Parts: sequence; structure tokens; C-alpha cells
Amino acid sequence: MKKIMISMALLLSVGTIMGQVDKAALKQLQKEAKAQVAEAQKINEAITAKINEKTATEEEIMSECKKAQALVRKAIKGGGVAENKLGEAYKTLVEMTFQPHNIMLQHAVNKEPFDTAFFYTNLKSMTDALQGEVKNTKVTKGEAGNEAHIKNRLANLAQCGDYYIYAAQFNSECGKKDKALEAFDIAMNYTKKYPEVADKAQLRIPNEQIAYYAFHTAHEGKMYDKMDALYDEAVKFAEGALGTKQVRASSYLERGDSTAWANYVRDLTLAEPKANEDFIQMLIAYYLKKDKEAGPDSNLMMPYADEILAKDPNILIAQYGKAYKYFESEKYDEAFAAYHKCAEIKDDYYDAWYQCGLCKYRQALALNATVSSIKNQTEAKKTLERTKALFGEAIPFFEKARECAPDEPMKWAFELRQCYSVTGQAAKAAEMDKLL
Repeated sequence: MKKIMISMALLLSVGTIMGQVDKAALKQLQKEAKAQVAEAQKINEAITAKINEKTATEEEIMSECKKAQALVRKAIKGGGVAENKLGEAYKTLVEMTFQPHNIMLQHAVNKEPFDTAFFYTNLKSMTDALQGEVKNTKVTKGEAGNEAHIKNRLANLAQCGDYYIYAAQFNSECGKKDKALEAFDIAMNYTKKYPEVADKAQLRIPNEQIAYYAFHTAHEGKMYDKMDALYDEAVKFAEGALGTKQVRASSYLERGDSTAWANYVRDLTLAEPKANEDFIQMLIAYYLKKDKEAGPDSNLMMPYADEILAKDPNILIAQYGKAYKYFESEKYDEAFAAYHKCAEIKDDYYDAWYQCGLCKYRQALALNATVSSIKNQTEAKKTLERTKALFGEAIPFFEKARECAPDEPMKWAFELRQCYSVTGQAAKAAEMDKLL
């Protein structure tokens, strides 16, 4: 029991000493902070006087303001500024950030070089100081009051949101993509960070446009996670939506993730087929390649094309993809029907008309190859007649292809010559000969 009592006494003694040390340290801290703020105010008064007299150089203004800023920030951060003096300290910091800001902004307007890194750090100091002054200054009314001054400070703070967009652009141009994204984020969330101006701050461009700039900045910096996080907001910017979608898609390929690319493009095209026909074409080509690599049992393309056509039966490339797959598999009847649908969708589509004719032509060739092996003469004759009929059925489709590309006989003249020859139309066959 006695040991416990002694230990408690020791603890009480140590606590008392620590309390005395803390009070002494706090007193010293407050003394230092007071001196730091006083020195900053002295610098402020001196440089302001020189500015008013128009005797201060830009270099001097920047140097003195940086020095004063550092002193005030150190005093506030150290915790030595008395609560009733915080507003005054922040006021000095505001004034010491205004001058450099205006100088650098003018350089930007004139397209002259300036310290873009300092522009951003100074801007952050300025907005935080404005907020600090507003929060820590008691508003007084009347002729001698500060109400008008605080309203002016709030107006300054509300205006600064746009400057973060500038800072982001400056940082991006200098290759500081991480800082650029940080500045864009502050701009997008400006009224959350500075709720004092939630009803006053109106940025010159909407959030979705800022997100659009940030999204592309993240892509340029290969910061894919941040890019993905910005996508939903960025794609709302209608003017750049297509480019945003294209960049999102290409980014998956940059990451080496073709599966993610295919999934993204699939979802995108199924949601809006008509608006994304180029993407449909790319994904059909991708699925065809995958099917070819995987062998005859693979069937990725056809179900996808069917899903697209279920959404919109007039998507030409989806219909053409099905036709191509059928033709490749020598399913000429199915291929013909699909190609014919393509021609119905686009009447001047050379390839669709040509392929319709080619389906009949290939069927005729395949049937003709069987004639010599048929021993029954009657059946052989019937097969030969059917072969000629198929060549004849191909003619109007090749002629439609000819109408679509009249100056390119190499595209259709050979097949027409064959068809005319087999069907006994020697004069027309000779005409095709002259074109070849």
C-alpha cells in the first residue's frame, strides 16, 4: 500500500512539473508568434508603402511577400497566435498573397514567363487565409465597422475558384500532372472546401467540364486510377463525350488489358448502339479475331451482333459482321439474307450487293463441282441446270454492285463475265472482257 502511495505522489509531482513546463513553453511560443506576426506586418507596411509610391520592383515585392507569408504561416501553424488575434494574422497573410497573385496573373495574361509552382502555393495560401480571416473576425456594423470589409473578403474568396482551374492548367503544361489534378479537385469541390461562399462561388465552367480536363490530364500522366474515378463526371460534358469515351477505351489497351477494353466497349455500344457504331466495328473485329484464334467452336461475335441488332436492327456493321461470319463458314443462304439486309439499310453499299452476288456465285461453283460425280444423267442434268440458275441469280446483284462502283470494273467485271458466259449471254460476257 505504501509503495502505491509513493508512486502516486511521484506521478502528481511529475504532472505538476510538466504543467509548469507546458505553460512556460506556451508562453514562449506565444511570444515568438507575436514577434513573427509583428515582423510580417512591418514587412507588409513597408512594401505596401513602396508599392503606393511606385518604387517597388516586382522582384522585391515577390521576395518580401514570400518572407512575410512564411512568418505568418509559422506563427499560425505553431499554435502560438492568440485566438482573438487570429483574424488579424490571417488578414496580414491575405495581403501578402494578393500582391504576388496579381503580378503572376498579369504575366499569365501577357503570356510572359512566371513561377507557376509558386502561383499554385500562393493561391492555396491566399484562399486559406481568406477563409481564416472570415472565420476568425467578428463582424461589426456601423460607420466604423468591418462589415463591408468582410463582404469584400467573401467576394474575393468566391472568385478564387476559377484561379484553381488556371493553376491546374499551368501545372499540367509544366508536366506536374499530380499538382494539376489536385488543383482541378479543389475547383470541383470548391464550395465544400470553402462553405462560407457556397451561395456566392460560381466557377466560369461547369463541374463536368472541369472533370473532363482533369480526366484527360490524368490520362496524359498515365494515372489510370484517377482517370477512372473522373470518368462518370467527365463523360457528362457533351462536347467532349466522344473523345472521353475513346480515351477511356484506349487506356485499357495501354494498360495491356484487352478483356477490360472489350467489356467496356461492349457495355458502351449496347447502351447506345447508334451513337457508337465505330466502337461496334472495332469490337466485332476483335471478336472475329478471338474466334479465329480459339478455333471453330468459339462464337463470341455472333451473340454480340445479335444483341446489338436486338437494340437496333438497322446497325449496318452488326448486320455485316453476321453476314461475314456466315459467309466464312460457307453458310451461303444465311450469309445472303444478312448481306441483303445490309443492302436494304444502305442502298448504295457496293460491298453488300457484291457479296449477295458472291453468295449465289459460290453456291453455283460448289454445285457445279458435284456434277461430274453424279452418275444418274437425269440428276446430273438437273444439277447443271440449277448451277446455271444460281449463276443467273447472281447477275442482278453484281449489276447492283456495278451501279455502286461504275468506274471500278476490276471489282465486278470478272464475276459478271463468268455469269454471262455460263448463262449463254455471250455479248455481255464479251463486254465484260473488254473492261478487264
